[in-house]
Amino acid sequence: MTIYALLAKKTLVPLFAGFLLLQGCAATNNNNNVLAYSSHDLGLLCFGGVSNVRLTYGGAPHKLYDDKDAAAPEKKPADATRTPGALYGTYDTFAGPIDMQWRSRDGTELSHVIDLNKEITGRTIPYAHPERVYAKKPFVGKPIIIVEFNDRTVNVYLHATLQVIPLDAAKPTLDDVESRTLVYSRTL
Repeated sequence: MTIYALLAKKTLVPLFAGFLLLQGCAATNNNNNVLAYSSHDLGLLCFGGVSNVRLTYGGAPHKLYDDKDAAAPEKKPADATRTPGALYGTYDTFAGPIDMQWRSRDGTELSHVIDLNKEITGRTIPYAHPERVYAKKPFVGKPIIIVEFNDRTVNVYLHATLQVIPLDAAKPTLDDVESRTLVYSRTL
């Protein structure tokens, strides 16, 4: 090995490694806002015999189980992580209060209003490893605000599918990770 090759190996390799380390630290610092969102979809789930569900959000009215004798099914364990099959539009975060009315299993007419600006602090998706999130396209689709009615209880979840860099560096594709956080719950 020549003196030039030895010198290059002893100085350039550590210099290059330091450069890569600095790039990694810079990328980590930029991840502070990678999970921020400015719009979201709205999804509704109904369980526990509720009926005549009416919800208004962002000026848009929505109805479920409003046919005579229509009632939502009981919630099953598999429903705990379910996302709605149909979504009810994309909204700016947050498009005003959620105004809702529904009939509980025993026939009681209930109404409730939720101001998401008070319930969801910050406009970022909670995730334990933000350094793994693929910064160029962190979300698969949009985050979803899920409003769940279950008899006399209303729950609101913040759901997102994130694209993350796999732990196995040899894996050529990104991993999809589901994030679902209960942000509000109230039993009337």
